[in-house]
Amino acid sequence: MLSDTAEDLASFATTLREAIDQRGLGLGRIVARLEEAGTPVSAATLSYWQSGRSRPGRRSSLDCVSTLEQILELAPGHLVGQLGRPAVRGRNPQPPTWSELWNEVPAVVSAFEQITSSVDDHLTRVSYHDRVQVGPDHTERSTWTRQIMRSERDGVDRFVAMYGNDDPRSPLPQARALQRCEILRTTSEAGSGVVVVEMMLPRPLRRGEFVTVEYEFVQSAPYPPAHRYERRRRGANRQYVLEVLFDGQELPARCERYSQVVDGEEESEELYLDPDHGLLLVELDGRPGVVGARWDWPEGAA
Repeated sequence: MLSDTAEDLASFATTLREAIDQRGLGLGRIVARLEEAGTPVSAATLSYWQSGRSRPGRRSSLDCVSTLEQILELAPGHLVGQLGRPAVRGRNPQPPTWSELWNEVPAVVSAFEQITSSVDDHLTRVSYHDRVQVGPDHTERSTWTRQIMRSERDGVDRFVAMYGNDDPRSPLPQARALQRCEILRTTSEAGSGVVVVEMMLPRPLRRGEFVTVEYEFVQSAPYPPAHRYERRRRGANRQYVLEVLFDGQELPARCERYSQVVDGEEESEELYLDPDHGLLLVELDGRPGVVGARWDWPEGAA
């Protein structure tokens, strides 16, 4: 069973970081040896693993971790044992379950199960547009979202939205319905940083009908630290847009987009800020899995 506390989630990163330090190997050398072994991973991904900003969860990533154990001269299973195992999927897989998408945060699944079971499955997400506002103190202030959805049967009248803070100690964000939706109820798991919201549509939809909704999650002090934003999705969608708006006086040193389809390798590339200090990510025909952006703040910055 996967760990479900902040301390447990940090243990993999700590163990990996200490092992790398003890062996005295640079990330570049480790990456080269991983590639030679046929289990490649980028230096950026490895850096995020050891910093605790992301962690392996897919089969290919766990293979890479097994190779890392050999390179770092650790006992077999020393790192892998802290992560659990990925689900086995066939050539024509069903959409991944919430448990698979959020395998390192079981509280997400628990919160979803408390508020709904299958009603949300009758809506196809055609597109998402997320806009994240980051404050001058490197903290997340709010996230606005627009979704375009298509009903797959008659009578669908509600949908579910979720938001999770990376730091579970931060206050839960407040959900606000903005356009063509109304909040029915919310639920959360204590200490998880996750909130799930059930929202009502203006009227029941007909099969094949489209609807556009807008809502936002607003943070409160003490604000959660901002170093990434990602969306995890069970189904494919035509378009995903992510904007991250930074304060002009406090800009990140480096930005990167990343994505990983179910049971696939993580792919990443550098992103650059626009003249208005914003980051823009656009993905077309996205597949089930994870897509997002992450960034590093200058050393010594507040």
